[in-house]
Amino acid sequence: MQGSAGGGAVAPGFDYESKKWGAAPLAPRPRFMNGLKLRYLLEDLASVHGKVLDVGCGAGQVAKAVKRARTDLDVFGCDISHAALAVASSPDAGGVDFRPATAERLPFAAGEMDFVWIFDVLEHVEDPGVVLREVHRVLKPGGGFHIVLPLEGQPRTLYTLIGCGTRWTAKVRHGGHIQIFSAERFATLAAACGLPVVRRRWSYHGLLQALDVAYFSWLDRRGPVSGSVEDMAVARRGLMGAAMRAASATVSTAAWYEARALRGVPGGCGHFTCERGSGEGAAKA
Repeated sequence: MQGSAGGGAVAPGFDYESKKWGAAPLAPRPRFMNGLKLRYLLEDLASVHGKVLDVGCGAGQVAKAVKRARTDLDVFGCDISHAALAVASSPDAGGVDFRPATAERLPFAAGEMDFVWIFDVLEHVEDPGVVLREVHRVLKPGGGFHIVLPLEGQPRTLYTLIGCGTRWTAKVRHGGHIQIFSAERFATLAAACGLPVVRRRWSYHGLLQALDVAYFSWLDRRGPVSGSVEDMAVARRGLMGAAMRAASATVSTAAWYEARALRGVPGGCGHFTCERGSGEGAAKA
């Protein structure tokens, strides 16, 4: 799973400058681990024009993929990690304007953005409401917001069965997850911040939940890594790298079709489409 530091306070001892998640190329196709996330985002962007923002963009794979697919959009990306932004801009930024910033204080004027998205960030921040109110601030009235959110508190998932965040804390140590969300917790919070959910989609059903738990449990034995599985597979050379890329593509493809088949069933990851209300009061709730 991709993750990136969007905010200030994080898990004790978690070093976001050592993480460069999201450097691997990305396309909205089954063999890419974040391909389905990108596909759902591009569906939401289909009728959008103007300025769009990736909050917690990491090493830039999603922002660059959006710019490739929608060259007409002015794409911006923000992240707290200077190391990740350096990767995003090397050898070039792919037409994206990358800026250092926390999710709690975005360097844009009120109502400047036509659309905002966040992938795998809200679980990292100390006060998710502050982040959502900041998204509300920079969006135009009626602007869209798309968020991909791990649902480690979602009922009837492997995460709740093993006590993710309480009895099992590997994702706190190796992923920086200091918030545990269910779909209902997020929907309630988003509505209070003026960003009511208008559409829900799901992924991370049985296969990826099991692999996610296995991977982070393995990190407890191996130690921390600096990127995602897909990032490491792309960077690795030789036969081992080829094997890792083949395995990653196989798992991604299987998970894509599992999620599409079970798209009406809540899973361990939510893809939520929200819309900014016209009132200003909710932004101060």
